[in-house]
Amino acid sequence: MPVMHQEWDDLLFMHWPVSADLLRPLVPATFELDTFEGQTWIGITPFALRNLHLTSLPPVPGLNAFDELNVRTYVLYNGVPGIWFFSLDASKLVAVVAARVFFMLPYHRASIEFSAEAGSHHFKLHRSTTPEAEFEAVWRVGLRLRAPDLESLAFFLVERYCYFAINNGQVFQTRIYHAPWILDEALLQTHRSTMISAAGIPEPASEPLAHFSRHLAVEIWPPTPA
Repeated sequence: MPVMHQEWDDLLFMHWPVSADLLRPLVPATFELDTFEGQTWIGITPFALRNLHLTSLPPVPGLNAFDELNVRTYVLYNGVPGIWFFSLDASKLVAVVAARVFFMLPYHRASIEFSAEAGSHHFKLHRSTTPEAEFEAVWRVGLRLRAPDLESLAFFLVERYCYFAINNGQVFQTRIYHAPWILDEALLQTHRSTMISAAGIPEPASEPLAHFSRHLAVEIWPPTPA
């Protein structure tokens, strides 16, 4: 059963095609790189996390909401599709410590400013710990998109229901349950980032494929040996 509930608000998906030769040295060999029509992808997802609480317990004021950004790619383990995180940044130190200890995730503490006004979203991040990284994006929300087809690129990129981590040589799988994403166009106005280069991959020169989702309720299961 789930051990934690969260709500993700104002989430921006930014994705770039990237060479498998760049990803392969940075993803443990036990995982197969997942591809769409032979292409591997890397993504950045900034969002606001709200209403975090353990199952059957109320949210703890001051600890139940923060802003976050993750850098990710997509892998297969024994045929199961999932997410491999290069990094996750959060605006609250307690969230960073808890996620590193209990969920085996490479979290960093970062200074984050996230605002939405006059129809425009502005997300700005600075990580001062090693490896240092920065991110800033301004975007507006466009038209509502139809639900992605099962065989579409959008489905491949966003409909992921677990992530994998390795601890002491053991692969762990953490299930993430949620309803299918409801996606809108994301109209990027400006963006700059060193998040991907901080992970050891050159920053993409092309514009990203961008999607937006306003809200999603999420249930997190405990990590289990895969």
